[in-house]
Amino acid sequence: MATRDARSIVVGVNGSESALNATAWAASEAALHDVPLRIVYGFAESVLRVPTGLWGTGTEDRLRIHADQLVREAAATAHAAAPDVDVSTAVVRELPLPLLVGESHDALYVVVGAAGRSAVADMVAGSTTLALVARAHAPVAVVRSLVDPERDDRLVIVGVDGSPLADAALQVGIQETMLRHGRLLAVHVVHHYRGRGTQPAASDTSDGNALLTDALRGWRHKFPELQIEDQVMAGHPAGVLVRLSNRAGLIVVGARGLGGFTGMLIGSVSQALLHHAHCPLMSVPPTSRRRV
Repeated sequence: MATRDARSIVVGVNGSESALNATAWAASEAALHDVPLRIVYGFAESVLRVPTGLWGTGTEDRLRIHADQLVREAAATAHAAAPDVDVSTAVVRELPLPLLVGESHDALYVVVGAAGRSAVADMVAGSTTLALVARAHAPVAVVRSLVDPERDDRLVIVGVDGSPLADAALQVGIQETMLRHGRLLAVHVVHHYRGRGTQPAASDTSDGNALLTDALRGWRHKFPELQIEDQVMAGHPAGVLVRLSNRAGLIVVGARGLGGFTGMLIGSVSQALLHHAHCPLMSVPPTSRRRV
């Protein structure tokens, strides 16, 4: 297929249902962007899990054969989701984190599933994803589930706080909205603390509205046909985005921010989003090269 961008969308797989969901979503995204899809699997982790006493001739070959089977299953999932997308695969004797960080250098963005096969695996997957978000050179999309009857797949929500990274996230959100022929909702959160009433102060709301107006002015001028909405909300940033994710097709945030989105993907806030967001979550790092 002809591509507008030489870079691929990269999806990391591990044999889990979540990874297959991520693969299907990544394939659909590759079709939207008109780019190839690259499926990668790092099987060094499987090698390390084999006890020394059980290691024998052909062990690594058997692990690689198993990895090849998992990647073929992922490729079949990708073809079913987007039959016309060019799909390539790679099985590498490397740990997943350094593999995906390396792949991110040339990727349009990297996609991973949000969970493992168990509660413990879910924690491990979450910590790996956090480390990937912190180190990646391209946006990272985290996919939990694909089916939600209440979701508007053409709604893209972006967290805006006035920081350069929020501006980068807004760029990505604009592009994703255009590709979906959808609408964009830019959200600024006034951090609301318990005991201070049920509504943010009028000055905080006014400042938030001014911030959103400034952030969106150029985009509204550049793309007057694009449906762009904005809203100031009160609460904790993660809680606000988790609630909004019930009805969105995609949430986009900067990997690090100021004000209402400080630490959006760091520590306990990031854990809440990784474990509870109802739609794909895209994190945009400082080194992202995407432009609209």
